[in-house]
Amino acid sequence: MNTTTRWFALALLVGLVWETSMAGTVIGTVGKTCYPPTFAQSNTALLDVGGDWIENIDRVTSPAGVSVTIVAKYNGSQGNPRNFGGKGMVTLKIGTSNASPGTKTINLINDPDLGVGGETFSFTITVAALPTVTSVDVPTPADAFQDITVTLTGTGLQGAVDPASGAIVIDNLVPFITIGGTATVSSVRVLNSSETSLQAKIIFSALIQDATVELTLKSNAACSPLSNTISPGGFKKKVRVKSSNVKNYVESFVFPQGSTFDRNSIGTINLNLLFAAPTNTQTRTRTGALITITGPTNATQNSTVFYKFVPSNAFTRPDGTPFPTITGGFIQVKANPGEDVIPISFKVVDCLGGQPGQVNTVKIQTWMHTTNTNLPPSFVEKTFSVRCIQ
Repeated sequence: MNTTTRWFALALLVGLVWETSMAGTVIGTVGKTCYPPTFAQSNTALLDVGGDWIENIDRVTSPAGVSVTIVAKYNGSQGNPRNFGGKGMVTLKIGTSNASPGTKTINLINDPDLGVGGETFSFTITVAALPTVTSVDVPTPADAFQDITVTLTGTGLQGAVDPASGAIVIDNLVPFITIGGTATVSSVRVLNSSETSLQAKIIFSALIQDATVELTLKSNAACSPLSNTISPGGFKKKVRVKSSNVKNYVESFVFPQGSTFDRNSIGTINLNLLFAAPTNTQTRTRTGALITITGPTNATQNSTVFYKFVPSNAFTRPDGTPFPTITGGFIQVKANPGEDVIPISFKVVDCLGGQPGQVNTVKIQTWMHTTNTNLPPSFVEKTFSVRCIQ
């Protein structure tokens, strides 16, 4: 090979290296740089990238799971929206589809033009894994409770802000049992938060026996799995909290015929329970000489109500005979399995005196689980009226 040929080959090699290795300089980005593993391209989540002559790019390359669309190009004299020091700018729309978590490099390429070497502008985005919960540790208090601390174990649980929020889930498929009346989540306090564990204290407005709470956990860190960037609206997780000794109570009284009864009339009062009376079905399993009994152990207590009329001598059974009572003068009644209403029928035999048309106040008092109290929820009472007639 002669000298002229050698110099021509060397010049060609240098030109090829120049064309394939020249790197453009990215001077900054503005916009969305953190993404969940799957994110649809959005006009409200654009990314602006600035650089000298970056507006000359022809195409984009990106790793698997990341898609990039060029939305607009601006040169330095056009007064681009971000004004990267008078340099050029491109606006990109980025999406992800089952992308693996980690740092992803995107290349904006200006292909060689008229024999002049091209440039590659490189920058990175981050794909953050979504939070996961692999287990939930919930204590089981013996009785009704007004606050309870739960522990979530999983990944991406770091940086949760305090307080968090929560709401009781109520539908036909989810049990919700207080001790009577309504209850809401008053607050959720984040006690600690790490990458693999989060502990939160749920505080209710009233005593709870069984409830499912949907927690909403958030982080202010832009690229945290709990952030709005990765988990829009916060990361949500349902937890069920329950006492180990759920008790039934009389929740309310209903007077289907009105709450004023004439003397010698037959009346009905419905006692509404918190939940349907359980069955008393138990299973006996024999293993050698050992017999194991499983099934509800408090079915009777959760279906039995003790009650009194005050004054007791104003009422009898509908047929006019006295109500049978047990020690202490209590009348005992039991809900049928699967039913949450106990109808009490009676006859008014005394209107407590007065002129015809005069109305006097009487009471029905009820107890569940214990008769040695005059405090709710075991004890509740309701007033109603009897009226004298000719």
